[in-house]
Amino acid sequence: MPMKRSNLAACVILFTSFGAAAQSSRRPDVELRQYNGRPTIFIDNKPLALAGYNTFHKRAFDRSMPIAYQHKFSVYFIYPDSWPDSSRGNAFWRGDEIGPPPSRPGTFGLDEQAAHILKGDPDAFIIVRFTPYPPGSWHDLHPQEYFVADDESIGRVPSLASKLTFDCVSRYSAAVVRYCESRPWADRIAAYANFGIVEGTHYPLAEGWLYDHNPLMVARWREFLKRKYGTVERLRAAHDDPAASFDSILVPHDKLNGPTRQVSDLLYWQAAKQNQPLRDYLELQSELFKQSIRDYGLAMKSAVNRKMVFVHDSLKQTMLGWHNFGFFDVPNNGGGVSWPLAYPEMTAGSGSMGVAGLLGAPGVDGLITPLDYQARGLGGVCETEGIADSAILRGLLYYGEMDIRTPGTQGNEIGKARDAGEFAALVWRNLATGWTRGFSSYFMEFGGGWFDPPELQAIIHRQVQAIRQSIEWPHKTVPGIAMILDDASLLETNGNGAFLNEAVMWEQKMGIARCGVPHNIYLLEDLELDNFPRHRVFYFPNLFKVDAKRLELLKKKVFRDGNVVVWGPGSGISDGETIGTASAARLTGFEFEMIRVNSQRRILISNFDHPVTKGLAADQFIGGPLPYGPVLLPTDGLELGTAWVKGGHIHMGMSLKEFGRGAAGNGKPGPRGDGDFAAVFMTAVNLPANLWRNLARYAGAHVYSDTNDVLVADSSIVAVHSLQSGKKRIALPGQYRVREVITGKPYAASTSEIVFDLKAPETRIFLLEGR
Repeated sequence: MPMKRSNLAACVILFTSFGAAAQSSRRPDVELRQYNGRPTIFIDNKPLALAGYNTFHKRAFDRSMPIAYQHKFSVYFIYPDSWPDSSRGNAFWRGDEIGPPPSRPGTFGLDEQAAHILKGDPDAFIIVRFTPYPPGSWHDLHPQEYFVADDESIGRVPSLASKLTFDCVSRYSAAVVRYCESRPWADRIAAYANFGIVEGTHYPLAEGWLYDHNPLMVARWREFLKRKYGTVERLRAAHDDPAASFDSILVPHDKLNGPTRQVSDLLYWQAAKQNQPLRDYLELQSELFKQSIRDYGLAMKSAVNRKMVFVHDSLKQTMLGWHNFGFFDVPNNGGGVSWPLAYPEMTAGSGSMGVAGLLGAPGVDGLITPLDYQARGLGGVCETEGIADSAILRGLLYYGEMDIRTPGTQGNEIGKARDAGEFAALVWRNLATGWTRGFSSYFMEFGGGWFDPPELQAIIHRQVQAIRQSIEWPHKTVPGIAMILDDASLLETNGNGAFLNEAVMWEQKMGIARCGVPHNIYLLEDLELDNFPRHRVFYFPNLFKVDAKRLELLKKKVFRDGNVVVWGPGSGISDGETIGTASAARLTGFEFEMIRVNSQRRILISNFDHPVTKGLAADQFIGGPLPYGPVLLPTDGLELGTAWVKGGHIHMGMSLKEFGRGAAGNGKPGPRGDGDFAAVFMTAVNLPANLWRNLARYAGAHVYSDTNDVLVADSSIVAVHSLQSGKKRIALPGQYRVREVITGKPYAASTSEIVFDLKAPETRIFLLEGR
């Protein structure tokens, strides 16, 4: 569509005495160190327990913050975008001008918020959070910088190809930091939190739009292709387009938005010849996304002259497969946006692929994201949006945003607690999850007074005390289940997020979380780290591509020690160029037949004598109505389940193989080392909790619980969250002195099991000491 030529005028920075050079007194160093096994903020060599509270707007500060001050939270949040007309401009960004906030009577800006906090709680520290969203006044000057969808509609956020946008965002980020560093309260700053334009994702993806047709993106697309292919002949061969040229090639349109019959026939796993334009576009978005994060980080880091911690709301690999509006858009009267039949996967589509190298980059000291909304309510689980376990493994901070809503909340409930009992169960579950995974979470509300009722304040008071105490509890990951994610896996597909939504997001929330064995979620690249912790079960939901380097890494770190490897339906299906059984066999060790269609698939357990399937119900089905393909079906190994796929034919759907001495729990004597492991290939997902528990036990993992409740554990904490009342038993991996965390009361001086009556909904947390 015709568009105005880009305005190349850069955003103007207004320099005043607020610069770093204006700092007149020594500021304390703020840095990350390991403390009792967790990445911890140290301020002038003192560790800080991150009991945090966040609300917005002056009215909420005046009403709710004095209540919060009574609990002595460690940190409180302030933010700059507090003007009533912030859609047209904000305290630091007005049109093309970026700089310190002008004097404006009646505003409740950073200085006023900091003064409010330090008057109410003089010992408190502050986290400065900000969202560098281009204001409406900037949009009016630069409409040509914005995303253009397949249907030629203009998006509400700028194109990822807009250099002007990200230059301004970096300048804004630096301006906020530089101003705060100049203030007399700067010595109370514990961290800066950059929430990005749309929290680490690209907003058009939430609306179902992947491809950007802004001329700026078209130009970047052509430059990228020329840089990648060099000659037009190579471009034409790769894109299977004899007419393609670097001067005229356009950004593709999304096949997932095509007619229903065509989309139904579009195989999920794709050979390079079928999807190279998609691969190239995703790789370009990844370049742009990662460069923006690096630029933000460097800009903030350059604005201080001391050690400081910078965290980002981004890198949401844990949520591979999610679709924003299909979940979140629920008006008060019901209805809203339907979950689409096909949709672009939001994380990779935003360019967030291959992000391991960003973790620890200059100005990227950790992540601060909401806790995942999609099953966070009562009886659900606490999972992070950001890839927390990978960050923590690298010594970086993860801080979870916990907006547990309560009665009186306006609008969408999003897992709302309906009374004090539910509130206690939810928050204690979240805190226990963080303690066992090495991270902290903070209380956040949007100004609705969610936490104000006295009965909730009594609960929060004890929770703040426990957060402060938790910094002294040693943390070490215990050998359990590791979900390993390849965040570039979408390159081997048609771009649809539906399969990953099942195999990644919902596998976390259903079977794995309830099997009684702790789990962690990592990036594939984490296996390369020397400090990667020991686990007994490895689940690869999206390791679609196999190459020699990856295979050697798996042999070194995974295919050993009696571990059990669980392969998902598409494991190894691609060698990077073709889709087939040869690469799948090379990765998994199984032989396969393949049906080249998208198909529903279900597995019915057929062998109940093996330890992996023993005790499962006769009607235990795995799978569902989601069609994807091609279908890989194992043809060798020990059959544990049959597959119902097409035409009523009998296929093997779940198969097990032992390699070397096999799994640690298979009953065969002798030590396990290199090459000793077992593998299970699954033609369908999701796996039930009972099956995950049997797999873990077969691998030699310690099983804490058999009741299918939500369980979390590390070396010091074990906790259970449940909607089912009754007697619960937790088997411990040794003899411990045990104390109840919530009440502070001793449970036992020495015991190897914890038995208690749970009155649902409830979370019970136990501290293990002195093994």
